[in-house]
Amino acid sequence: MIICHSRRFIFFSNPKTGSETMRALLAPYAEEPVVAYRARTRERPFYPHMSPVEAEWTFDALGLAFRSYRRITCVRDPFTRLVSLYRMIADVDGLWRLRRRAGLGQPDFETWLRSTRPNGRGGGGRAHQRWRRYGTWSAQHWCGDRISDTLRLETLAHDLPPLLDALDIAAPTAALPQHNARDPVDVSQWYSPSTSALVARRYAWDIAHFGYARPNLLGAA
Repeated sequence: MIICHSRRFIFFSNPKTGSETMRALLAPYAEEPVVAYRARTRERPFYPHMSPVEAEWTFDALGLAFRSYRRITCVRDPFTRLVSLYRMIADVDGLWRLRRRAGLGQPDFETWLRSTRPNGRGGGGRAHQRWRRYGTWSAQHWCGDRISDTLRLETLAHDLPPLLDALDIAAPTAALPQHNARDPVDVSQWYSPSTSALVARRYAWDIAHFGYARPNLLGAA
């Protein structure tokens, strides 16, 4: 999360949508302390993956006009994003790692996917793991009517310069470095017809609104 009062914008770090890359780019313009979820206080209430709805409540409590700021976030194809989140959880979840060391394996992608939700508890995890909870939220639930500017990760290089110009921020002269990126995978190999249909139902608004498509599944009927 980046809050800039002088240029009147808020950047919301929607998990697994390239948000760390954007935070690194906008970090020089941060004018409000953003602390770890478990370190927040009344004086420092903002944390990295704070959702837009939480931020609006907090701005109201501080007497700040939330909707007078440009409110920016990124979105990503939900099929790719969910695979990326699952892989990250597999890397960092202590219980999953313990199960692997004990030879018990971990929840497979389909089992995990069916346990998640596009809102509410989302991807689960502990209270402070907001990246995990919000990582499965649909763009519809994450944004609501609180976002003024939405950037698609897939077209970020094209969509970002006009926004930076409007904020009076110089566009980078080189390609943006990718932070916290993982090796690419063939997403079609992660889905079955039933799980592809499940994601298509849960994220129907996102898919229609941003022009995403279901992956082509090899051997699918």
